[in-house]
Amino acid sequence: MRQNTRSSLNRPGQRQPSSIRRLGALLMVFTGAACARTGPVLSGIPSPAPVLPVPSAAQLAWETEERSAFLHFGMNTFTNKEIGDGTDSPTLFNPTALDASQWITTLRGAGFRQAMLTAKHADGFCLWQTKCTSYSVAASPFRGGQGDVVREFVDAAREGNLRVALALSPLDYHEPTYGTPAYAAVFECQLTELLTNYGAVDEIWLWQQPSAPNLDWVTIHDLVHQLQPDALLEMANLPPTTANDVHALFDSSPAGDQSSLQTPSNSPTTTDWIPAEWAYSIRPSWFWHAAEDSQVKSASTLLGLYLGAVGRNSLLRLNVPPNTAGLLADPDIAVLGQLGPNVGALYDTNVAAGRAATADSVFDGLPAYDAPSAFDGELDTYWAAAEGATSGRLEVALDSATSFDLISIQEPIALGERTTQYHVDARVSGTWTTIATGTSIGERKLFSINSVSADAVALVITAARGAPAISELGLYATGSP
Repeated sequence: MRQNTRSSLNRPGQRQPSSIRRLGALLMVFTGAACARTGPVLSGIPSPAPVLPVPSAAQLAWETEERSAFLHFGMNTFTNKEIGDGTDSPTLFNPTALDASQWITTLRGAGFRQAMLTAKHADGFCLWQTKCTSYSVAASPFRGGQGDVVREFVDAAREGNLRVALALSPLDYHEPTYGTPAYAAVFECQLTELLTNYGAVDEIWLWQQPSAPNLDWVTIHDLVHQLQPDALLEMANLPPTTANDVHALFDSSPAGDQSSLQTPSNSPTTTDWIPAEWAYSIRPSWFWHAAEDSQVKSASTLLGLYLGAVGRNSLLRLNVPPNTAGLLADPDIAVLGQLGPNVGALYDTNVAAGRAATADSVFDGLPAYDAPSAFDGELDTYWAAAEGATSGRLEVALDSATSFDLISIQEPIALGERTTQYHVDARVSGTWTTIATGTSIGERKLFSINSVSADAVALVITAARGAPAISELGLYATGSP
């Protein structure tokens, strides 16, 4: 039985580089409303027309990472605060054992392929050698006033082959010009330094606060993309708009509540592709506090966050805050050490991989788009229904009654999100029974179900915005109770 072709450092959700290159190349062919149906994917044979909007190459890379880390670190780490008021002395900032490589090594082992550092939080203290304010690491004892946490983080991330993201607070309680028109120049100065002096930055995160100044977000959006054309901009806590390249689904809190949230679609509400994320902290707070060393989320809770976020067509952003030494704390490391293996174990046993599969139609009758392409463990390939179809049935035979408890469905999102209504049926003792239903699929939809023993399973798409297409349909036996 053929398994997913990913190494231990390329778990499901971390596309192999060839996949990103090939899907990115496909995307470049399909960036206009009127476009040819041929492209570099699948040796240039005709392919289904995209359903707009479609992701940019940068959005595609971001979304398929599935997990991104957040590192809240700064003055609050040393004052035991969550929101500083900008009056704390910079001499308090002195992480005597700071090791960004330790952060990255730990995160990479947990399956993260992107990390984001709070370069400046609301207190205004900057973690880099800035000319825009005197309130920075240059005024601290860290590395004798010569330290640059942003530089150390960026260098370590690149060495560890993680995508680089930076968070910059528009809210600034220290800056005297904050709340006046003059503050725009200060903020743009800081943004320019971060996007000019540290090489390629994959994402910049800005978060709006109710009391934030009325900055010109269009100007800021244009500045970001002028300085870093491939950087993704997120203005968190704002509704998804054309100014956002990615967006949080709700006002993020460290704990979060996923119970009432539905699978988001990146397509219907705007004319732009704006993929979604959920942000949580491994601790009750965003910043490290010694009193919370005993309150780190359990490995099972983190796995639940993965299932709830990634399993609903979103990226999971998990905050792991360094401590006053400048290191990830031992309790956090211990739990993170279980996250990567636990996520990987979900996908160890795919009972559908390589099994005989059929579909009620195939795009242009081409073998490359036939049903087995959705069960070959290759995300570059996919089943596609006949041109003009808005429904379809994809069925896999399991030969004999076989048990599974996790369903994973993925669309080739370089072609846009297509499915809008579907259900999954299992044939148990000769009778077809619906075991899961849904609307959007997108990058990944996961269903954790009570164990089912079936000899065949069908994905029945009843409505779609274009010819249905599925890159992978996996049925996994996780052994979960």
